[in-house]
Amino acid sequence: MHLRLTSRPIALIGAGLAASLVLAGCGGSSDDNTPAADDTPAPAASSSGGTAPAGDGDVNYAGTLREPDATPRPIAKDKKVVIISAGQASISSSVPVGAAEEAAKAAGWQTEVYDVQLNPANAPGLVRQAIASGADGIILQAVDCPGVKGPLQEAKAKGIQVVGIYSFDCNDPLFKGSDPALFSAAINYGPEAQAGIGEFTKKYGADQAKAVIAETGGKAKVIFFNSPTVTVLNYTGQGFKEEIEKCAGCEIVAEVEFAGAELGPNLQQKATSALLQHPDANVVKSPYTSATLLGIAPAVVQSGRANKIYVMGGEGFAPELDLLRAGQGVDAVNIAPSDWTGWAAVDTMNSLFSDKPVADSGLGWQLVDKEHNLPASGPFVPKVDFKAAYKKAWGV
Repeated sequence: MHLRLTSRPIALIGAGLAASLVLAGCGGSSDDNTPAADDTPAPAASSSGGTAPAGDGDVNYAGTLREPDATPRPIAKDKKVVIISAGQASISSSVPVGAAEEAAKAAGWQTEVYDVQLNPANAPGLVRQAIASGADGIILQAVDCPGVKGPLQEAKAKGIQVVGIYSFDCNDPLFKGSDPALFSAAINYGPEAQAGIGEFTKKYGADQAKAVIAETGGKAKVIFFNSPTVTVLNYTGQGFKEEIEKCAGCEIVAEVEFAGAELGPNLQQKATSALLQHPDANVVKSPYTSATLLGIAPAVVQSGRANKIYVMGGEGFAPELDLLRAGQGVDAVNIAPSDWTGWAAVDTMNSLFSDKPVADSGLGWQLVDKEHNLPASGPFVPKVDFKAAYKKAWGV
């Protein structure tokens, strides 16, 4: 799903994910809609309770991706949309932003992309620039509401619609305030997200934990890496840890926090130290692809324990899948297609323009390991042809 948000999160992207230019693949999927192997969409699975170790039956290899709602929703005409990217230097931003731009152009809208350039200080000015440009709608990618609260209040006063991609609204519980929501609507992730986007995001982490528990036979000893100041990673991390706590024989033996500036040698040293300090560890949990590539996977390989440690990786960008295929410090990933998310944001914006209910996007995630859902080469491609589905619903 991917995965780096808030004004602080943008700083994380700037310091670390700029280095993720090594990510040559698309975040979880590609522009080609050729079906991936064994990728059968199914309704989202709910987290299970109890204290017994999870078994293979608890691991949702079928995934939660499904067809977007087919209800006809003609495209609103003569609209201008500005897409504000947290940083086009990072593939984690450029892929969903590029997809949203493609979708907006398919809709026939005038479209512009503004780049925060991985510097959160630039975001408020760019929102105001979008307002001044005459935009009818603004799509914020990896820019949370609190960092641009004033400009969003101005946009709301002018009737400009605002939708987020991997962004959280001002009223999110993690911000611990009582501020009103300033986003016009959120992407519809279906019935499983009715409890809120935060709780839905936790399910992503819970599904990662279920795979870990099953792989270790309910005896996971986990070194858990995270950057909890990043809103989405905070939620996915919570979901993972809460599911591990349900397993009587499992334990998180170490929690390693790091900042984006540490991606590379510093993170690799942290990972190496944690592995030395915990020779009993049989699982490593990475929060996102860049952390896997730029520190965690190299440390696992250099430790000589790659065949003894199950590494749950990040979003599953193509280079992470390459490591998985080669057995080089990655054993599984949980993929939430980011290009699909870009199209879903445009579909959400169209519903706002047309004063219609936001349709179910069909978005979810797909667990991938060597035995399940792994394409022979290249990036993961969902079986659902989401672009064709959206275009049909839009009548374009």
